[in-house]
Amino acid sequence: MKEVRFGLIGLGAMGMAHAKTLLGDVPNARLCAAATASQTHAAELLALPCAEDVRVFATPAEMYQSGLIDAVLIATPHRLHVRQAVEAFRAGMHVLLEKPTGVSTQEVRLLNAEADKSGRAFGAMFNQRTNCVYRKMHEMVQSGKYGQIKRVNWICLLYTSPSPRDA
Repeated sequence: MKEVRFGLIGLGAMGMAHAKTLLGDVPNARLCAAATASQTHAAELLALPCAEDVRVFATPAEMYQSGLIDAVLIATPHRLHVRQAVEAFRAGMHVLLEKPTGVSTQEVRLLNAEADKSGRAFGAMFNQRTNCVYRKMHEMVQSGKYGQIKRVNWICLLYTSPSPRDA
């Protein structure tokens, strides 16, 4: 398999986590570029080990025009996902998109149509799908034990014991 040269849009917490992964030992994938308007985020990225060859661009369009990447990983606020993914498809990029893929059914339909039209690979990250807690919830909903569920509001809280300084 040929190496996939990735560009990354969004260098917040999730984007930096993806950057670290792509700069690590991911077979056949390499982080080659990123797009951010934040000089602080750009500096944080370039300070990471193995990031010396990563080019940072002010806009995704500049990154696409550079010829440095084959695919883009979008890790921006979810309200931007569809617009940025459509722009990437139209620039000839393969797209890996953080969840959610869109904020409305209409947006997701547009996104899927653009993906189909582009002929490029399209994937969405659902990184918790194998977590036992989420699988149990899925099992409970699918079982029908609680009737036909139309909506679920699930709040997950992470409990950590207080540190001595919090006492």
